[in-house]
Parts: sequence; structure tokens; C-alpha cells
Amino acid sequence: MSYKYRTVRVRGTDMIGTIARKHGSAAEIFETSKDPSTSVVPVFFEATGEIRFFDRSMLEDVITPAG
Repeated sequence: MSYKYRTVRVRGTDMIGTIARKHGSAAEIFETSKDPSTSVVPVFFEATGEIRFFDRSMLEDVITPAG
């Protein structure tokens, strides 16, 4: 599954952002030292200009209506 320019919502919230990535590369996935099976990805929120990290299980795709 490609994370490039993927728009996501944080489950249980109204927070919508875009998977962040370095220019010209794929999105980075980070492991946590507490649980190696947990992986987090950076999400950019344009409204606030911040990047926050979330476990991938907390993110769901935002489906945009075909127009």
C-alpha cells in the first residue's frame, strides 16, 4: 500500500492530515522501542502546520468523492 500523498483521518477524531514524507522519497515508518511490532508514521496537519506521529492502526483513509 502506497503512503504517497495519502490523506488520512485519526480514528475517533475529526483530525485529517496527509502522510508526511521526505521530498522525493517514500514515507518513513518508525518502530517504537517499547513494542517492535508497533510502527508509527508522520502525519502533517495543514491547518496547524504541525507533524504528529501516529500508530498506523489509528489511521483510516479519507475517501474523496469522485467528481
